[in-house]
Amino acid sequence: MSTVKKVLLTLVFITVIVLGGILVYNSGRTYLNDEDLVGNTSGNIYNGGLFSERDGKIYFSNDNDDGSLYVMNSNADAESIKKLHYDKAAYINVDENYIYYLRANNTRENASGSILMFNNTGIYRIKQNGKGLKLISSNPGSHVTVFGNHVYYQNYDVNAGLFLYRNQTDGSLERLLLREAVIPSKLIDNKVYYVGVNNDHNINGLDLSSFTTRACIEGNFAYPMFIGDYIYYMDQSNNYSINRMNKDGSDRIVLVKDRTSTFNITNSGKYLYYQIDNMNKSKICRLDLTTMESEVLLDGNFKQIHVTNNYVFFKDFDNSNTYIISADGSSKLGAFNPPNLNKE
Repeated sequence: MSTVKKVLLTLVFITVIVLGGILVYNSGRTYLNDEDLVGNTSGNIYNGGLFSERDGKIYFSNDNDDGSLYVMNSNADAESIKKLHYDKAAYINVDENYIYYLRANNTRENASGSILMFNNTGIYRIKQNGKGLKLISSNPGSHVTVFGNHVYYQNYDVNAGLFLYRNQTDGSLERLLLREAVIPSKLIDNKVYYVGVNNDHNINGLDLSSFTTRACIEGNFAYPMFIGDYIYYMDQSNNYSINRMNKDGSDRIVLVKDRTSTFNITNSGKYLYYQIDNMNKSKICRLDLTTMESEVLLDGNFKQIHVTNNYVFFKDFDNSNTYIISADGSSKLGAFNPPNLNKE
Protein backbone atom coordinates (compact mmCIF):
# COMPACT_ATOMS: atom_id res chain seq x y z
CA MET A 1 0.00 0.00 0.00
CA SER A 2 1.37 3.37 -0.99
CA THR A 3 2.16 6.08 1.52
CA VAL A 4 -0.56 8.31 0.05
CA LYS A 5 -3.23 5.59 0.55
CA LYS A 6 -2.08 4.99 4.11
CA VAL A 7 -2.36 8.71 4.87
CA LEU A 8 -5.86 8.86 3.31
CA LEU A 9 -7.05 5.82 5.26
CA THR A 10 -5.66 7.32 8.45
CA LEU A 11 -7.46 10.60 7.78
CA VAL A 12 -10.73 8.75 7.04
CA PHE A 13 -10.36 6.74 10.25
CA ILE A 14 -9.71 9.88 12.30
CA THR A 15 -12.68 11.64 10.67
CA VAL A 16 -15.00 8.74 11.51
CA ILE A 17 -13.80 8.72 15.12
CA VAL A 18 -14.27 12.51 15.45
CA LEU A 19 -17.73 12.48 13.88
CA GLY A 20 -18.74 9.54 16.05
CA GLY A 21 -17.54 11.40 19.12
CA ILE A 22 -19.51 14.50 18.13
CA LEU A 23 -22.67 12.43 17.64
CA VAL A 24 -22.27 10.75 21.03
CA TYR A 25 -21.60 14.10 22.69
CA ASN A 26 -24.60 15.79 21.07
CA SER A 27 -26.90 12.88 21.89
CA GLY A 28 -26.12 13.22 25.58
CA ARG A 29 -25.86 16.97 25.99
CA THR A 30 -28.67 19.30 27.05
CA TYR A 31 -29.09 22.40 24.91
CA LEU A 32 -29.41 25.55 27.00
CA ASN A 33 -32.16 28.14 26.78
CA ASP A 34 -32.17 31.90 27.01
CA GLU A 35 -32.79 32.85 30.63
CA ASP A 36 -36.04 34.62 29.73
CA LEU A 37 -37.59 31.60 28.02
CA VAL A 38 -41.06 30.58 29.27
CA GLY A 39 -42.25 27.06 28.46
CA ASN A 40 -45.98 27.83 28.62
CA THR A 41 -48.22 30.70 29.70
CA SER A 42 -49.30 30.88 33.33
CA GLY A 43 -52.93 30.92 32.16
CA ASN A 44 -52.48 27.60 30.37
CA ILE A 45 -50.66 26.06 33.33
CA TYR A 46 -53.46 27.09 35.70
CA ASN A 47 -55.86 25.30 33.36
CA GLY A 48 -53.89 22.05 33.24
CA GLY A 49 -51.22 22.80 30.63
CA LEU A 50 -52.89 20.66 27.97
CA PHE A 51 -51.80 22.91 25.08
CA SER A 52 -48.45 24.66 24.54
CA GLU A 53 -47.24 26.52 21.44
CA ARG A 54 -43.71 27.07 20.16
CA ASP A 55 -42.28 27.99 16.74
CA GLY A 56 -45.41 27.33 14.69
CA LYS A 57 -46.34 24.09 16.46
CA ILE A 58 -49.00 23.31 19.08
CA TYR A 59 -48.17 20.44 21.43
CA PHE A 60 -51.24 19.01 23.10
CA SER A 61 -52.85 16.22 25.09
CA ASN A 62 -55.22 14.37 22.75
CA ASP A 63 -58.42 13.36 24.56
CA ASN A 64 -59.36 11.14 21.63
CA ASP A 65 -56.27 9.04 22.40
CA ASP A 66 -56.72 9.09 26.18
CA GLY A 67 -54.49 12.14 26.61
CA SER A 68 -51.44 10.98 24.63
CA LEU A 69 -48.89 13.61 23.57
CA TYR A 70 -49.51 14.99 20.06
CA VAL A 71 -48.34 17.89 17.88
CA MET A 72 -49.91 19.91 15.05
CA ASN A 73 -49.24 23.09 13.12
CA SER A 74 -50.35 26.36 14.72
CA ASN A 75 -53.20 26.65 12.21
CA ALA A 76 -54.68 23.44 13.71
CA ASP A 77 -54.53 21.72 10.32
CA ALA A 78 -55.77 18.15 10.80
CA GLU A 79 -53.34 16.86 8.18
CA SER A 80 -50.39 18.06 10.26
CA ILE A 81 -51.34 16.16 13.43
CA LYS A 82 -48.77 13.62 14.65
CA LYS A 83 -48.48 11.43 17.71
CA LEU A 84 -45.26 11.95 19.66
CA HIS A 85 -45.59 9.62 22.64
CA TYR A 86 -47.95 7.18 24.31
CA ASP A 87 -47.77 9.01 27.65
CA LYS A 88 -50.84 10.87 28.84
CA ALA A 89 -49.44 14.39 29.11
CA ALA A 90 -50.37 17.36 31.28
CA TYR A 91 -48.63 20.64 32.18
CA ILE A 92 -46.88 20.65 28.80
CA ASN A 93 -43.97 23.07 28.35
CA VAL A 94 -41.84 23.51 25.24
CA ASP A 95 -38.49 25.18 24.67
CA GLU A 96 -36.35 25.36 21.53
CA ASN A 97 -35.40 21.67 21.67
CA TYR A 98 -37.49 19.75 24.18
CA ILE A 99 -40.98 19.09 25.53
CA TYR A 100 -41.49 18.82 29.29
CA TYR A 101 -44.63 17.31 30.76
CA LEU A 102 -46.23 15.50 33.65
CA ARG A 103 -46.80 11.83 32.89
CA ALA A 104 -50.38 11.15 34.02
CA ASN A 105 -50.80 7.53 32.97
CA ASN A 106 -52.26 6.75 36.39
CA THR A 107 -55.36 8.77 35.40
CA ARG A 108 -56.02 7.03 32.09
CA GLU A 109 -59.57 5.87 31.43
CA ASN A 110 -58.17 2.67 29.99
CA ALA A 111 -55.22 1.78 32.19
CA SER A 112 -54.61 -1.69 30.76
CA GLY A 113 -51.66 -0.48 28.68
CA SER A 114 -50.14 1.93 31.15
CA ILE A 115 -50.53 -0.18 34.28
CA LEU A 116 -47.68 -2.41 33.08
CA MET A 117 -45.29 0.51 32.85
CA PHE A 118 -42.65 0.84 35.55
CA ASN A 119 -43.68 4.38 36.44
CA ASN A 120 -47.20 5.66 35.81
CA THR A 121 -46.39 9.23 36.83
CA GLY A 122 -43.49 11.64 37.10
CA ILE A 123 -42.06 14.62 35.22
CA TYR A 124 -40.30 13.95 31.92
CA ARG A 125 -38.47 15.62 29.06
CA ILE A 126 -38.56 14.44 25.47
CA LYS A 127 -37.12 15.69 22.19
CA GLN A 128 -39.52 17.40 19.82
CA ASN A 129 -39.35 14.39 17.49
CA GLY A 130 -40.79 12.19 20.25
CA LYS A 131 -37.51 10.45 21.06
CA GLY A 132 -34.96 10.60 23.87
CA LEU A 133 -37.29 10.37 26.88
CA LYS A 134 -35.56 11.60 30.05
CA LEU A 135 -36.70 11.55 33.67
CA ILE A 136 -36.75 14.87 35.56
CA SER A 137 -38.54 13.69 38.73
CA SER A 138 -40.02 10.29 39.54
CA ASN A 139 -42.45 11.52 42.20
CA PRO A 140 -46.04 12.53 41.43
CA GLY A 141 -46.24 16.25 40.68
CA SER A 142 -48.24 19.07 39.11
CA HIS A 143 -48.06 22.61 37.71
CA VAL A 144 -44.83 22.03 35.80
CA THR A 145 -43.39 25.30 34.51
CA VAL A 146 -40.14 25.93 32.60
CA PHE A 147 -38.37 29.26 33.14
CA GLY A 148 -35.00 29.58 31.42
CA ASN A 149 -32.89 26.51 32.22
CA HIS A 150 -34.93 25.31 35.19
CA VAL A 151 -38.10 23.28 35.65
CA TYR A 152 -40.36 24.32 38.53
CA TYR A 153 -43.02 21.97 39.82
CA GLN A 154 -45.05 20.83 42.77
CA ASN A 155 -43.65 17.50 43.94
CA TYR A 156 -45.43 15.05 46.21
CA ASP A 157 -43.61 12.97 48.76
CA VAL A 158 -45.72 10.56 50.82
CA ASN A 159 -43.70 11.40 53.93
CA ALA A 160 -43.37 15.16 53.39
CA GLY A 161 -46.34 16.42 51.40
CA LEU A 162 -46.75 18.63 48.33
CA PHE A 163 -44.06 21.33 48.02
CA LEU A 164 -42.46 23.54 45.35
CA TYR A 165 -39.28 22.16 43.80
CA ARG A 166 -36.87 23.20 41.09
CA ASN A 167 -34.61 21.13 38.86
CA GLN A 168 -32.27 21.88 36.01
CA THR A 169 -33.62 21.08 32.56
CA ASP A 170 -31.24 18.10 32.37
CA GLY A 171 -32.70 16.73 35.61
CA SER A 172 -29.36 16.84 37.42
CA LEU A 173 -30.01 19.11 40.41
CA GLU A 174 -33.35 18.94 42.20
CA ARG A 175 -33.89 21.42 45.03
CA LEU A 176 -36.71 22.06 47.47
CA LEU A 177 -37.68 25.75 47.21
CA LEU A 178 -40.74 26.17 49.42
CA ARG A 179 -42.64 23.97 51.84
CA GLU A 180 -45.88 25.13 50.27
CA ALA A 181 -47.94 23.82 47.36
CA VAL A 182 -47.60 27.08 45.45
CA ILE A 183 -47.76 27.64 41.69
CA PRO A 184 -44.96 29.72 40.15
CA SER A 185 -46.63 32.53 38.18
CA LYS A 186 -43.77 34.60 36.80
CA LEU A 187 -39.98 34.86 36.86
CA ILE A 188 -38.71 38.46 36.85
CA ASP A 189 -35.15 39.57 37.70
CA ASN A 190 -34.29 36.21 39.27
CA LYS A 191 -37.39 36.27 41.49
CA VAL A 192 -40.26 33.79 41.28
CA TYR A 193 -43.66 35.31 42.01
CA TYR A 194 -46.46 33.20 43.44
CA VAL A 195 -49.57 33.35 45.64
CA GLY A 196 -49.08 32.09 49.18
CA VAL A 197 -51.02 29.06 50.37
CA ASN A 198 -50.23 28.23 53.99
CA ASN A 199 -50.08 31.58 55.78
CA ASP A 200 -51.43 34.16 53.32
CA HIS A 201 -52.74 34.69 49.81
CA ASN A 202 -50.44 37.59 48.99
CA ILE A 203 -48.43 37.78 45.80
CA ASN A 204 -45.01 36.89 47.17
CA GLY A 205 -41.54 36.85 45.66
CA LEU A 206 -38.85 34.20 46.13
CA ASP A 207 -35.35 35.57 45.53
CA LEU A 208 -33.39 32.82 43.77
CA SER A 209 -30.05 34.27 44.88
CA SER A 210 -30.71 34.35 48.63
CA PHE A 211 -33.69 31.93 48.62
CA THR A 212 -35.61 34.31 50.85
CA THR A 213 -39.24 35.33 50.39
CA ARG A 214 -41.18 38.53 50.94
CA ALA A 215 -44.70 39.82 50.38
CA CYS A 216 -44.81 41.97 47.24
CA ILE A 217 -48.55 42.80 46.99
CA GLU A 218 -50.92 42.13 49.87
CA GLY A 219 -54.37 40.75 49.16
CA ASN A 220 -56.43 37.60 48.82
CA PHE A 221 -55.37 36.58 45.34
CA ALA A 222 -55.76 33.50 43.16
CA TYR A 223 -54.24 32.67 39.76
CA PRO A 224 -52.41 35.91 38.95
CA MET A 225 -51.40 36.48 35.32
CA PHE A 226 -48.70 39.06 34.57
CA ILE A 227 -49.66 40.39 31.13
CA GLY A 228 -48.33 43.64 29.70
CA ASP A 229 -48.62 46.44 32.26
CA TYR A 230 -51.17 44.59 34.41
CA ILE A 231 -51.76 41.68 36.73
CA TYR A 232 -55.08 39.89 36.23
CA TYR A 233 -56.36 37.75 39.09
CA MET A 234 -59.29 36.25 40.96
CA ASP A 235 -60.20 37.98 44.24
CA GLN A 236 -60.99 35.34 46.84
CA SER A 237 -62.42 38.01 49.16
CA ASN A 238 -64.85 39.22 46.51
CA ASN A 239 -66.71 36.11 45.33
CA TYR A 240 -63.86 34.95 43.06
CA SER A 241 -64.50 37.88 40.73
CA ILE A 242 -61.91 38.62 38.05
CA ASN A 243 -59.91 41.80 38.61
CA ARG A 244 -57.02 43.79 37.21
CA MET A 245 -54.36 45.97 38.81
CA ASN A 246 -51.10 47.64 37.95
CA LYS A 247 -47.95 45.65 38.60
CA ASP A 248 -47.36 47.60 41.82
CA GLY A 249 -50.82 46.63 43.12
CA SER A 250 -52.45 50.01 42.49
CA ASP A 251 -55.67 50.89 40.62
CA ARG A 252 -57.52 47.65 41.27
CA ILE A 253 -60.69 47.30 39.21
CA VAL A 254 -63.32 44.58 38.83
CA LEU A 255 -63.63 43.19 35.30
CA VAL A 256 -66.12 40.37 35.97
CA LYS A 257 -68.20 40.71 39.14
CA ASP A 258 -69.76 37.24 38.88
CA ARG A 259 -68.27 34.24 40.66
CA THR A 260 -65.89 32.51 38.27
CA SER A 261 -64.15 29.15 38.29
CA THR A 262 -61.45 29.69 35.66
CA PHE A 263 -60.20 32.22 33.13
CA ASN A 264 -57.49 32.90 30.59
CA ILE A 265 -56.33 35.81 28.44
CA THR A 266 -55.29 35.73 24.79
CA ASN A 267 -51.64 36.25 23.91
CA SER A 268 -52.50 39.61 22.34
CA GLY A 269 -54.05 40.75 25.64
CA LYS A 270 -57.26 41.71 23.86
CA TYR A 271 -59.76 39.15 25.16
CA LEU A 272 -60.53 37.63 28.53
CA TYR A 273 -62.23 34.23 28.39
CA TYR A 274 -63.92 33.09 31.61
CA GLN A 275 -66.36 30.60 33.12
CA ILE A 276 -69.16 31.96 35.33
CA ASP A 277 -69.97 29.50 38.13
CA ASN A 278 -73.64 30.07 39.01
CA MET A 279 -75.48 26.72 39.17
CA ASN A 280 -78.12 26.61 36.40
CA LYS A 281 -76.97 30.04 35.12
CA SER A 282 -73.37 28.98 34.50
CA LYS A 283 -71.82 29.96 31.17
CA ILE A 284 -68.56 30.61 29.38
CA CYS A 285 -68.03 34.16 28.15
CA ARG A 286 -65.59 36.47 26.40
CA LEU A 287 -64.78 40.03 27.45
CA ASP A 288 -63.20 42.53 25.07
CA LEU A 289 -60.62 44.29 27.27
CA THR A 290 -60.59 47.29 24.95
CA THR A 291 -64.33 48.03 24.84
CA MET A 292 -65.26 46.14 28.05
CA GLU A 293 -68.12 44.50 26.16
CA SER A 294 -68.85 40.88 27.03
CA GLU A 295 -70.61 38.10 25.15
CA VAL A 296 -71.86 34.63 26.10
CA LEU A 297 -70.26 31.85 24.07
CA LEU A 298 -72.14 28.87 25.54
CA ASP A 299 -74.46 28.23 28.47
CA GLY A 300 -73.38 25.46 30.84
CA ASN A 301 -70.31 24.30 32.72
CA PHE A 302 -66.92 24.36 31.05
CA LYS A 303 -63.28 24.16 32.15
CA GLN A 304 -59.62 24.18 31.15
CA ILE A 305 -59.47 27.26 28.93
CA HIS A 306 -56.24 27.27 26.91
CA VAL A 307 -54.89 29.89 24.52
CA THR A 308 -52.52 29.80 21.58
CA ASN A 309 -51.73 32.60 19.14
CA ASN A 310 -54.69 31.81 16.90
CA TYR A 311 -57.12 29.81 19.00
CA VAL A 312 -58.79 29.24 22.34
CA PHE A 313 -59.63 25.69 23.44
CA PHE A 314 -61.92 24.66 26.30
CA LYS A 315 -63.78 21.56 27.48
CA ASP A 316 -67.16 20.48 28.76
CA PHE A 317 -67.00 19.95 32.51
CA ASP A 318 -67.49 16.20 31.98
CA ASN A 319 -64.73 16.02 29.30
CA SER A 320 -67.23 14.92 26.64
CA ASN A 321 -66.24 17.63 24.12
CA THR A 322 -63.39 20.04 23.39
CA TYR A 323 -64.24 23.31 21.64
CA ILE A 324 -62.10 25.59 19.49
CA ILE A 325 -62.69 29.26 18.73
CA SER A 326 -60.68 32.02 17.07
CA ALA A 327 -58.72 33.78 19.81
CA ASP A 328 -59.22 37.35 18.64
CA GLY A 329 -61.85 37.08 15.92
CA SER A 330 -65.14 35.35 15.25
CA SER A 331 -67.28 34.01 18.08
CA LYS A 332 -68.15 30.97 15.95
CA LEU A 333 -67.42 27.79 17.90
CA GLY A 334 -66.22 24.52 16.45
CA ALA A 335 -65.46 21.06 17.77
CA PHE A 336 -61.80 20.20 18.24
CA ASN A 337 -61.80 16.54 17.25
CA PRO A 338 -58.26 15.37 16.42
CA PRO A 339 -57.73 11.83 15.11
CA ASN A 340 -56.63 8.95 17.30
CA LEU A 341 -53.27 7.85 15.89
CA ASN A 342 -52.93 4.96 18.31
CA LYS A 343 -49.42 3.84 17.43
CA GLU A 344 -46.63 3.43 19.94
